[in-house]
Amino acid sequence: MSGNISLKPSISERQRLRILYERYRPAYEKNLMRLQKHIRKLLLKTDINFNIKYRLKSFESYFQKLIRYRQKGIDPLIINDLIGLRIICPFLEDVERVERILRDNFTVLEIEHKHAHKAVTEFSYEAVHLTLQLPEKYFEGFIPYSDRTCEVQLRTILQDAWAEVEHELIYKANFSMLNEPVKRKLASLNATLTLSDIIFQEIRDYQKEIQALREKCHVSMTEKISFPNGKAPAGGTEEKPEQAYQEIPPGIISRSKIEKQLFEALEAHSRHQYKTAVQIYTQILKQRLKPVIRSIIYNHRGMAYFVMGDYEKALNDFNRALKFDAQNLRALNNRGSTYRMLKNYNRALEDFQKSLETDSYQHETYHIRALTYFDLMDYPRALNDCNKALSLKPDYEPAKALQKLIAARMNF
Repeated sequence: MSGNISLKPSISERQRLRILYERYRPAYEKNLMRLQKHIRKLLLKTDINFNIKYRLKSFESYFQKLIRYRQKGIDPLIINDLIGLRIICPFLEDVERVERILRDNFTVLEIEHKHAHKAVTEFSYEAVHLTLQLPEKYFEGFIPYSDRTCEVQLRTILQDAWAEVEHELIYKANFSMLNEPVKRKLASLNATLTLSDIIFQEIRDYQKEIQALREKCHVSMTEKISFPNGKAPAGGTEEKPEQAYQEIPPGIISRSKIEKQLFEALEAHSRHQYKTAVQIYTQILKQRLKPVIRSIIYNHRGMAYFVMGDYEKALNDFNRALKFDAQNLRALNNRGSTYRMLKNYNRALEDFQKSLETDSYQHETYHIRALTYFDLMDYPRALNDCNKALSLKPDYEPAKALQKLIAARMNF
């Protein structure tokens, strides 16, 4: 760079840039609002828990960045983050999902994974930065040295917390003044937060896997009870060939072993290998468990007995589940369903009523009670409960099917 060229804009240039900045600032702010609303609308279609922060870089920040770029000899001199958004999510998986959504819905000029190649001993905030290109029609004019772009930063909550602290302790301060012990402490803290993000994600993955298996177990039982008079068509929930399971003597199972066995039981249950599932549930119940966990295991074993058609054993397990946790509404609903299969309709209706008094937003419970009323040929009450189920979940197909059947029986 020639010595005759100033690295800093002159006073007159600063004034010119400010005039142009203020002239086009309203349009840039309008574009920023338009963009964040569009992204928010996209993310609201998902189950991601997110927070969006956004800003238009102030004139002073814009001007100081322009000076730094000139001093570094950056050419062409373009500031891409005049418009900026930050999307903050709880988990690493959420950050990846948001990145995919942005890539699918915008023209992405650049993606940078901050800290991806840093050594363990270094510390700086982690994030994903995307440079999005905005439609040219949105701009009536440009602030000098800017482009029709927006920088979007994606962070977890922990990454955002670290970035805010780092900005105060390091970016604003003189980093060279920090001694080695302080640097090591900061590096250790950064590593701890990074590891915490990874552990949180691992816990969430495990929970989702367990939940998916539990839902499959629930579906196998729902398939059996979702028909009038409890008669499901053949082939719905037949038992699959069993896998060999070696019984483990009581008293030698560690906590981690119990978790492993629970996963195996749920997996066997979801595959319709009910005898295997019952055997593993029984082994787990021989161990020391917290009452709420024991209630859950009894409920799951009862569900397996239910699908196998052993209603007396199922009823005993649902009673035990409620003994250890009276608030276990799934066990209460399952007991009601078992009473229905045993044609003890009054007891079934009592359980469903008690469950709905505790939580009136259970569409499946309204549907099962509707089935019970249908069995009793009380079609008006059955229809009323079907309507309640569909008001809570309009696309619930079992309730729709029962609604049509009731209408046919009532001749309207």
